[in-house]
Amino acid sequence: MGDYRDLRAWQAADRLAHSVFNLAEQHWRPQDATIYDQLRRAALSVPLNLAEGHACGPGKRFRWHLGVAYGSAVETEAILRFLLARGVTVDGMLQQVSSVRALVYRLRERTPPE
Repeated sequence: MGDYRDLRAWQAADRLAHSVFNLAEQHWRPQDATIYDQLRRAALSVPLNLAEGHACGPGKRFRWHLGVAYGSAVETEAILRFLLARGVTVDGMLQQVSSVRALVYRLRERTPPE
């Protein structure tokens, strides 16, 4: 089955998580701590769930982790949209998270439920 780092979805999710952490470091203020903490957790959850699911091998557990990863990608997008509405420049991150969502979704659709 290879290594989880070979998954295109994991590679894209890992890049997104790094981008999110950089954004949070640049824009963090005490009054926005909650939103940036949640954003970091959601973004980091995507590659971590892909890695953990891959470690479980094919089947139900992997699909479950893919579902969690997808949900976390959706949450990341929602938070980025919230920040954008508050005037924070998210520099192409919405396109990045959209790509991650699509990759995780396709991976889940191609993974048999067994």
